[in-house]
Amino acid sequence: MFGLFFSLLVLIGLSTICIELVMRVRLTKAETSRDKLVWWRRGGDEIAATYQELFPRSKLPLFREFAYWFLLASAAVALVGIFWKKH
Repeated sequence: MFGLFFSLLVLIGLSTICIELVMRVRLTKAETSRDKLVWWRRGGDEIAATYQELFPRSKLPLFREFAYWFLLASAAVALVGIFWKKH
């Protein structure tokens, strides 16, 4: 059970990294100024918000947010499970 859960978290983590890279590359290609590296210095939330504005039909920022909340929820469940087993 733990192996399956851990594999799922690793899979979601790797897909989130790939999604972040895809969003940054597409924003870099859409940049009109001379500073093409501007999107590689910005934070993930700003990238997701700008990407959502430029590509409103894309589900990439939504999946990124889902992965964040899934990670927090699974960490909370794991913490409760650890405390529950100790008592």
